Amino acid sequence: MKRIMSLLALCFSLCAATAFPAVVEDWSAVTNSNTGTYADSNGSKIEFEAIDGPNGGKALQITSTVVQGGYCGIWHNITGDLSKDGSLKFQAKSTVAGEAQMTLMDAFNVQYVASFQVGTTSADVTVPFSSFKKDATYTPPAAVLGHPMDLSKVSGMNFSPHMGGSSVLVIGAVQGVEGGAPVAAPAAAAAPSSPGLAQPIVVQNYSDFDMKSAGTYHDSQGSTVDFKLLDNKKGGKMFAVTYSLKGDYCGVWCRAGGNDWAGVKATGANQICLTVYSKQPIDLTVDILDKNKNQFTSNPSSLKGGSWETICIPFSSYTPNPYVPAVVKGAPMDFSVIKQFNIQPNTKGDNITFCVSNVTVK
Repeated sequence: MKRIMSLLALCFSLCAATAFPAVVEDWSAVTNSNTGTYADSNGSKIEFEAIDGPNGGKALQITSTVVQGGYCGIWHNITGDLSKDGSLKFQAKSTVAGEAQMTLMDAFNVQYVASFQVGTTSADVTVPFSSFKKDATYTPPAAVLGHPMDLSKVSGMNFSPHMGGSSVLVIGAVQGVEGGAPVAAPAAAAAPSSPGLAQPIVVQNYSDFDMKSAGTYHDSQGSTVDFKLLDNKKGGKMFAVTYSLKGDYCGVWCRAGGNDWAGVKATGANQICLTVYSKQPIDLTVDILDKNKNQFTSNPSSLKGGSWETICIPFSSYTPNPYVPAVVKGAPMDFSVIKQFNIQPNTKGDNITFCVSNVTVK
């Protein structure tokens, strides 16, 4: 009898020690009082509904249309303690593959954001808490700054599709995965008031792109470059660039936002991000024309090749392009409006192709 009891005790001990993901949100009680939408005033649209998900559960379906230079998302109120977890896990899919953003509001009412990739077939997505950063574009009125990220009382969870054009994003039940939530750096003191950037906005998604809104440039040493617009097998359009770099340089330029020179308003943004595909490793430089049409450049960004990748370049890394005379001499860098961006490959070779599906600032 004692032996049986000790075996039972061991069994209970092992079961208790086994960590199972805890459901943070199963989308079974979504209402208009705990969930809503937000969007720009440029024409972006978004709506949501709870639908039947995998394994007999529910899922959140987000249907959106993001216009050039726009943004949208859904907000959702929750109440949960994630302080003992290390990440969030859920199944996701989208009619258009690309990047989406998740936002958490912590115990001090401070927002933290993280991006994740989503494909056209349902797959597990894991978002580590270590990838969440304080939202530099928006500080809620009730936020108490100067504290590390505190997930002991999470009150909000937002999702924002970054895929330009129309898409349908499906998010399954969200689970917390144990492991101890890393502590973020202390939140900085409030910066001087500015309009800010509520959400990442699309600089170019090529969904209604006019080919006259782009062009090429190259050296006189035999380098060549060309581009065309292709259907993306995963949905949407992509800007395909084929080049041969034999001399010093070649590249393409694209107008930002639309097909005129109005540009994209980017006040509050601090980085530009491109979703790029290349079969082989290559280095790309992304130049930006600011509000004054002065050109600024940054160090090359590296692609591993073989899959879609998102590269983000901080505005703080940009300096005046020494090879392009300033239009407004002596003017400081002003990325409150982005007029144009240039993509210049730095890896030499013949007939190398890379594709760009989405360009955003955030």
